[in-house]
Amino acid sequence: MKNLQGKRSSIYRSSLRHGYAVWFALGATLACGVVEHVQPGNAVDTTHDFDPTPTGGSQTLPPVGSAGTLATTAGAAGAAGSASSAGTAPIMVGGSGGAGGSGGVASAGVSSVGGASGGSVASAGSGGGAGGPLSGVTINLGGTNVPMEHVIGFIHIGHSNMAGRATVPAASRAYHFQQTDPHAWMYHPGSPPALAIEPKTAGDDLSIQEAGPGTALVKQAAALAPNYYFMSLGFAVPSAYCSQFIPGGLYYDQLIAGPKAIKGKITFGAIFIYLGITERHGSAADRNGFSQCINTLVTNIRKDVGVPDLPVVMNNYEVEATGELAVGSAEYNAIYPQIQMCPTVVSSLVLVPCDGLGMEDDHHFNLDGQFTWVQRAMTTMQTKGWFKWH
Repeated sequence: MKNLQGKRSSIYRSSLRHGYAVWFALGATLACGVVEHVQPGNAVDTTHDFDPTPTGGSQTLPPVGSAGTLATTAGAAGAAGSASSAGTAPIMVGGSGGAGGSGGVASAGVSSVGGASGGSVASAGSGGGAGGPLSGVTINLGGTNVPMEHVIGFIHIGHSNMAGRATVPAASRAYHFQQTDPHAWMYHPGSPPALAIEPKTAGDDLSIQEAGPGTALVKQAAALAPNYYFMSLGFAVPSAYCSQFIPGGLYYDQLIAGPKAIKGKITFGAIFIYLGITERHGSAADRNGFSQCINTLVTNIRKDVGVPDLPVVMNNYEVEATGELAVGSAEYNAIYPQIQMCPTVVSSLVLVPCDGLGMEDDHHFNLDGQFTWVQRAMTTMQTKGWFKWH
């Protein structure tokens, strides 16, 4: 979140400032009936992204209904213990096991779930929950055709913490950078879906090996619901703030390109947002209008993916930040009230606390901080009844 956009930002600025049809007012509300945002054109060719045999060879996956081993590290386990500071019980992630085995997942108020046995998964309705009929639509994931109802997409967007600046502790690196899960995937337009791994989930500068929450999101979700597949649809830009992400801004077409390309092939499960602390890079209007901007952003994403009540999980103020961003600073005092307003302005939005998270530096989460934030997000979704997959 340092005040650098890098090469990608300069390219986006020059290519995106022209051709936008509408600038949506920040004061828009969910009731205003925002129409689907039409992109002026997508330079990325997605024609073959979902071909039955992706370019570069297919990957062997377990049959639908079986669960791959979710490897964890000592560092990640340590992060689980620190989650208690959020006031919620941590999700304990284990390895795979037989039906009812020890490789299950436990969270606050949720019974332990054993590793899945073989066989087909339970039917899922169009919303991704269990119990309804399947549509018959499938998506090819590394050579396996999976029903769209069993592939849950998580849209995650934001600033550099979402892009990822986490590198330590060393004991946690394998979980984020090396160990894939056969039910945890990512998609970026122009390439077939691939197994989720950092630093690739949010589309940041791949020359730097730094992790965001994307891989942890889909791996922890897959541990909770081993009969399903989870898809990271991530986009993040260092130092970017909310008004740059809404239609007419620099980045909306990029963040929505993946969700729109894969729409109709998967089930959307939630939107995850890291924003707020970077509003300082904008104007006073950006800070004072933050909650309404989030409303505009969420409204348009929901409209474009066709899910008007898609849940939103957003970070609260990053209270472990120090220096000019510390609690009680001018920046904190300016934006904190606006962040607290978001759940009252945007329907089905919840804030996830950021206290007690491991830090990389003065304002970025480290690997365990990202892991723990995702734990809290998953627990919050369960508490709200938004995590419908078992």
